[in-house]
Amino acid sequence: MGKLIFWITCLIFLFESDVNGQCPDKEALQNHIVYITANYIRKVKPPPEEQMAILLGYLKKINDCPWRNDSTHSSLLRVIGRSYFLQADYIKSAQYYRQCIKMITENAGSPSLKMSHLVACYYWLSVCYDALNNYSEKIKALDSCASVAVRLNYTDRATLKAIESRVEYSFDIGDYHRCIEYALKWEGLGLEYAAKNTGEEKDAGERNVSSSIGWRVKALLRLKEFGEAETILAGKAGEYKKKRLKNYLGMTYGQLAQVQELKGNYEKALSYYNTALKYYEEDGDYFNCKQTAKDIGYNIYFRHYADAGKALASYSKALGYINKDKYRNLADSFETMNIFSNIGKIYARRGAYDSAFKYFQLAFSQVKAGSNEEDILQTTPQEMTRFKKNYYLTGLVIDKGDAYLKKYTVSKQQEDVRRALRIYKVADRLLDRFKAEQAEMESKLFWRSDTRRLYESAVEACYLSGNTTDAFYFFEKSRAVLLSDQLNEQRWLGEGDIMQQTQLKKRMLLIKNEMDTIERSSARYKELQSALDENRMKLEDLLDNIKLKNPLYYQSFIDSAVISVTDVQQKILKNHQALVELFTGNNFVYTLVITPGTINISRVDKPAYAGLTDTCLKYISDNELLNRGYTNFINASGKLYEIIFKNTAIPPGRIIISPDNRYFPFEALVTAKSNNSNRYFIEDYAVSYTYSARYLLNQFAGSTAKSGLGNFLGMAPVHFRYSAAARLPALRGSDQSLHRVKNYFSNASIAVAGEASKYNFGKQFFKNRIIQLYTHATDSGVNGEPVIYFADSLLFLSDLMYENKPATSLIVLAACKTGTGKLYEGEGVFSFNRGFAALGIPSAITNLWSVNNESTYRVTEFFYKHLSEGLPTDVALQKAKLEFIRTVSKENSLPYYWAGPVLAGRADVIQLSRPFPWKWAALLSGAAMVCLFIWVWQAKRKGAG
Repeated sequence: MGKLIFWITCLIFLFESDVNGQCPDKEALQNHIVYITANYIRKVKPPPEEQMAILLGYLKKINDCPWRNDSTHSSLLRVIGRSYFLQADYIKSAQYYRQCIKMITENAGSPSLKMSHLVACYYWLSVCYDALNNYSEKIKALDSCASVAVRLNYTDRATLKAIESRVEYSFDIGDYHRCIEYALKWEGLGLEYAAKNTGEEKDAGERNVSSSIGWRVKALLRLKEFGEAETILAGKAGEYKKKRLKNYLGMTYGQLAQVQELKGNYEKALSYYNTALKYYEEDGDYFNCKQTAKDIGYNIYFRHYADAGKALASYSKALGYINKDKYRNLADSFETMNIFSNIGKIYARRGAYDSAFKYFQLAFSQVKAGSNEEDILQTTPQEMTRFKKNYYLTGLVIDKGDAYLKKYTVSKQQEDVRRALRIYKVADRLLDRFKAEQAEMESKLFWRSDTRRLYESAVEACYLSGNTTDAFYFFEKSRAVLLSDQLNEQRWLGEGDIMQQTQLKKRMLLIKNEMDTIERSSARYKELQSALDENRMKLEDLLDNIKLKNPLYYQSFIDSAVISVTDVQQKILKNHQALVELFTGNNFVYTLVITPGTINISRVDKPAYAGLTDTCLKYISDNELLNRGYTNFINASGKLYEIIFKNTAIPPGRIIISPDNRYFPFEALVTAKSNNSNRYFIEDYAVSYTYSARYLLNQFAGSTAKSGLGNFLGMAPVHFRYSAAARLPALRGSDQSLHRVKNYFSNASIAVAGEASKYNFGKQFFKNRIIQLYTHATDSGVNGEPVIYFADSLLFLSDLMYENKPATSLIVLAACKTGTGKLYEGEGVFSFNRGFAALGIPSAITNLWSVNNESTYRVTEFFYKHLSEGLPTDVALQKAKLEFIRTVSKENSLPYYWAGPVLAGRADVIQLSRPFPWKWAALLSGAAMVCLFIWVWQAKRKGAG
């Protein structure tokens, strides 16, 4: 009866308000909002028609009120949005939440407005988008919710729920570094919420802290960072036991089991898994019971003990757990999918292929009934963002391909290997799509490494079936894809877009660097976190705008990574004898050799290859060791040449090599041995290296600078006296070498001593066709990344960001170890030559080890002499090294002195203007003047006669 009277009163008030044309009574409106909100909490819903008539009537009149755009106004918009949501009208609900967000942001700073209302608006907007299956907008709304909460230092249940959803989403798409970042933010907000509340709300904050730690550990374990994970987990079991939190105890013991597994302690891991399972069962968490039983079956019994029977028993037990949490139904179906996939692997290993493919099909049906890998690939981007744990799905596709490959080794039926290769191509394209959703480069690099087995299986299938065309496809897709993406992005983006991106990324890098040096609990850390969120949102908005302007933007990333053997033979090998690509797998090293008329694939045992390359590099990079063990080096180098090229005869000339691992100087391979002398690879071949074949087909854009373009810029700090480089020896003679090199160029400039600064380098390098650096470098600086030393400070690899389209065709880094860095499987070595390549500089000459100064100067000067004669870059470097060998003593002609510098990238002729020959011009002018004087004198004599 009381509710009826209340509603009648509201309707009468609305009627009178409408008749009188006056704004509604503010207190009555506030009471109405409080009443409806209380009903939401009690889950009592008033009649929708009456409710909406009253609320919309209020909103119609409120625009004429002097107190509009205040907290009462925003509360009304939120209540209307919530009401439409309860009626399942998600479009209108989202419309009113967006209206509320717009009103609050446009009136920010008003004392009558609660900015904290933004947090709930963004959270419920994300819920609306989730209901509409618009997951990209959902994620943006969640990001905004968390960002606003941090900026306002405000946390409520909506904030915590929003950031939890963001953490889970980042984990599902494989963006593990972003997952960790959000989990740390979630932990901080949870601690704050617990600290400022009591009772149930305090408990809620503490539960959020525990959950955030659990997700952070999950991401660390996926990244195989078990040391950090173990440190975080230390003491957590005891803490949760005191609080009797069985669910978190199950989570902790399950994660401790994974740590022990990564450390190789399988018996202890099994014990922890069983303890986790016990706590989950006691808590009634059957979703996590299923996960844990599955992990026991796969991680312990299948992978380690190879006990198929016990593994299958564990999977059967896992399938027996029925999830009772409706919010986990989707995640539960993906766990079931993963279990069926694992069962299929067991049957494939046993050779029971019909059973294997039956279970693979059951796995696919968990995504959509009757679907297969092709159907998954056709899934829309919106649908795909709903997938849980993408690595389950890619693993399923690869496992199915592996089953067909294993079947082929027995059946020898071409249809089996064709199916395997088709499935591997689907898996590769799925990886491309998942990669596009990841934001952090570190996560993309992890995925490239983690899915390495796809390309190894595909290459093996091509080798066994003699399918060289598909072999080239998978060779190419196994290397430097992210570098291709960076270069492809530069073609699609305008100069303004690139500058905005770079500025935002630089700000974010500076912020992250500072955050790494201060306590997470400090006020400054919170300020930096807010600034980081703000810049990240600006960057994501910028990328969204780019997508809108370029509908084919992301499709181009997939298409640009595919080139054909014909492309290589007709475009890349016009002036070369061969392209040699290497793929390093777990068991074999595969070599693919393409010549203008042939293509051949071969393989050698990896232990033999790795042993010989390690031996050669050990000797060649150490002068004293090479002198003592020269015979050992010659034997190892000769054997390495034989196993790589035993099945392929390449005519002398220019050759391109694409390694997928660390660089090895092929120029130092011994191709023939004799008592008097040994013949090196360099005597027959001009060698250049490339990140991939498709890299060579990039259209590198020239600089957009209007003036000040030069042919040559040389820099030599000579001395390094600042604190970070105080122990570096001076590079005496480098300045004089620069002066000699300068004579080969017109419009050339050099900077020595204090002028050879990082600042001047950044201002000038992109305006010059060729850059020469004589300096020190290391492949692992203070923060573990490659670094180059200038006169004033350090240049880290991460400092290289795209700001201007460079005119530079070649950069010569005559410094130690500029061609080395951290190896990322599937992408190659992240060294300075790759860093400059990502900026759009097509070629770089770098050093693979610490090289003697004098030999460096001589080889460099010989190189520029031949380059200025109009020779291609690789031929100029070959002739420089051969001239060095001919003109030095026998001891100094060892490969240690000349094999270190290698050319990575394009090997084109660089069109340069030769310096004007002033000396010869003066001599000719003088001779002409003398001749003219003689002619005039003789003419006068004749006239006088």
